[in-house]
Amino acid sequence: MPCCHPRDTVIAMTTTDESGGFTPPPAPPSSTRVLRRSRSDRVGAGVSGGLGEYFGVDPVLFRVLFATAAFFGGAGVLAYLVAWAAIPEQGTTNAPIDRFIGELRRRRVPVWLVASVAGLVLWGVAFSWWAPGPVFPVMVIVIVLVAIFGRHGRTDERTAVAAPAGPQEPGTVNLAKEGDAQPATDPNSPAWVRETRQWITEAKAASRLRRRRAMPVRLATLGTLVVTLAILALIDGASGLALPVYFWVTLGIVGLGLITGMVLRRTPWTLAVLLVPAVIGVVGFAGSDARLHDGFGAREWSPSSAADIQSNYRLAFGQAKLDLRNVGQLDTARIIHVILGAGQARILLPSTMNATVHANVHFGDVQLDGSDLGDNHGGFNLNRTIRPPAGATGPAVTIDVDVTDGQISVARGN
Repeated sequence: MPCCHPRDTVIAMTTTDESGGFTPPPAPPSSTRVLRRSRSDRVGAGVSGGLGEYFGVDPVLFRVLFATAAFFGGAGVLAYLVAWAAIPEQGTTNAPIDRFIGELRRRRVPVWLVASVAGLVLWGVAFSWWAPGPVFPVMVIVIVLVAIFGRHGRTDERTAVAAPAGPQEPGTVNLAKEGDAQPATDPNSPAWVRETRQWITEAKAASRLRRRRAMPVRLATLGTLVVTLAILALIDGASGLALPVYFWVTLGIVGLGLITGMVLRRTPWTLAVLLVPAVIGVVGFAGSDARLHDGFGAREWSPSSAADIQSNYRLAFGQAKLDLRNVGQLDTARIIHVILGAGQARILLPSTMNATVHANVHFGDVQLDGSDLGDNHGGFNLNRTIRPPAGATGPAVTIDVDVTDGQISVARGN
């Protein structure tokens, strides 16, 4: 019997393989661990059971940790809730937080707005008004959980390749520019991580589009504001201008620019930050007659005689001191006005001068001889009258001191 040709043998082997005579070895099981809340080993929502399976330890350990941390201002309870929201249940791929983030993305809620609200909530829960509160450990727990969930399922960033853009979900618009780097969409990563990355990418693209559309209104508003303030500064330098005018003009121009942008659907929202100092200035310097023209810094007036006393002493910002201890005996009644925008106004009087001081402070306090004037010495819109001491002699002297923001200090003595 003639020997088979090698080619025939190869063909025969191939035929045998295709007919099922050769069974390929099964693929090795995937070594990727998936973090899920347990359905079988659960006391509450299955968080501890899922963490135990994921790390290969007894779930009782995590239950003890959560229970112990609950005594630190409720940090354990909050950490458990965060884990429940971020970890999907066994047999599912979406966590409770996925729907929330997906809705934020579809409704195009700005990322900065959500981050600001979350920061304020965390500050209110974990802090007092100035220092860490008893639930400060919750911050550490949240950071650890985010690190675990964020790293889970990610491929090495050095070899990660951006996935091609797929079909858009109904009701969404891809705002990314052509050529922009797309976020990696690893199918093994949690859904909320993928949604968050896509949400941030779309929010950045939408922000660029809004800034580009609002650029003409922004430039027109800023240009008008700069030119107007420069004109006001020239007028102030020549003849003086009350401080509130600057803030009212800023508030009006910026507000008009925002309203114009809303009408044109090109609102320059970045200009809204200018409203903060404008409103603070309007409220803080309401009714002030101080002017930038009056000057800055420390200024001391020490008349040596009655003839040297002026009717008005003015300063915009700083420390103003009026010393009348060296004027001697007055020959007639006098009225003196001291006006200060912000700072401290000190009035030094002889112990026997027949002087009445009317202290008016918009925001601040009033002191006499280094001591507070009773329980209501400080606050808002203070009006205090300091009478002459017993045994005062000479013509009456009336001193009206107006300080918008700061302190009025009156001292008697030679």
